[in-house]
Amino acid sequence: MKQATLEALLGRPLTTIEAANREKYLKIATESLEELLCTNLCGSSDPRYYETRDGYRTVFTDIFSSIDEIKADDVVIDPSKYDVYQNDRRNGKWFNSIVFKERMSCKELEVSGAWGFGNSMPSDLQSVLAHLFGQISRKNTVRRDIKSKKNEDFTITYSDLTSDDIFLADYGSTINKYSQCHTNMLIDHGDTKTRLQYHANVFYKVQ
Repeated sequence: MKQATLEALLGRPLTTIEAANREKYLKIATESLEELLCTNLCGSSDPRYYETRDGYRTVFTDIFSSIDEIKADDVVIDPSKYDVYQNDRRNGKWFNSIVFKERMSCKELEVSGAWGFGNSMPSDLQSVLAHLFGQISRKNTVRRDIKSKKNEDFTITYSDLTSDDIFLADYGSTINKYSQCHTNMLIDHGDTKTRLQYHANVFYKVQ
């Protein structure tokens, strides 16, 4: 992500430290986003392996933009025997599951394709990534022990919510939209104390 794009999404210029460490901070932010989404966002094409469920037709995968080849027991599967889906939709710019025409009998699939979102990450997810980037320098400068400030008759009292709580409340619905976690820990928008608490743990990586 270029500096101009980051600044546009953050709504402010990068600090001197952010500009000097842009690539490093972006790498950390990307790793945190991948943990939140339970998927790898790099645009690699290396084969990945997925277990199948006997008698089922659907195999959930990492996010991909296209499939090159699928093998079952080292045998290439004809593309006419499966479709790719984005959740329950066949039409999309990215996909996260493979639905076969017949029920599966093999134990594992080898899938090769373009992993990630292809040429461009969705704009709402770019905004999440940019604000994860912004969290890094904020956590390095904010003093957590200060609860209020007073200047003559003017007093500011800070909220007990952490920056992670606020971030997840703001971007929880977008994270849930792209989440591949497939667990009962899915995000409920606005619930920062229970379901979101699991996802907050990944932010400690950026400190």
